[in-house]
Amino acid sequence: MELNRAVAANIKRIRKQQKLSLERTAEAAGVSRSMLGQIERGEANPSVAILGKLAAALKVPAEEFLRCDAFEPTLLSRELDNKPQRLDGGKVVLRRSMPYEEGTRSETCFLDVYISGTYTPDSAVTGSLCTVTMISGTGFLTVDGETYTLQERDAMRFAADQPWSLRNQGNATVRAMLLWQYRKEG
Repeated sequence: MELNRAVAANIKRIRKQQKLSLERTAEAAGVSRSMLGQIERGEANPSVAILGKLAAALKVPAEEFLRCDAFEPTLLSRELDNKPQRLDGGKVVLRRSMPYEEGTRSETCFLDVYISGTYTPDSAVTGSLCTVTMISGTGFLTVDGETYTLQERDAMRFAADQPWSLRNQGNATVRAMLLWQYRKEG
């Protein structure tokens, strides 16, 4: 669920739990009824100041509005909507396929490593895991100083909070799917 939809749903849920009308909540927060309605429908993005007023009116911490425990079981992510990230002088293309969701605590990306390219990600969050699944080509995955040869349909999972890289030393493009999983803290 995207953040502004989560905020909208949380404000509406909290207001209804407190059995408050839209009019009464808007009046207590000092915002118009139509503005609150637009916020609850996800049609308007409230400023931090308005979130603060709504939190005071509903007597909850403002961070309650940002809670996003649910996820959408059906989510279509189109390639054209996901801007590619070009790395290693254009020899690597990283394209998000499924965005991060708090409910699943995961995200996925497509990775193309062209001839002589190397994908070396930034440090990941402590405790995170990455699964690299080869779609095509032969890649050389180096994790914790050890190098593994991955071929089509091979997959490897490892702790992603350490330095790692995927290198293409062959004469064909390496294509892989990356699954990032983030453990819940505490």
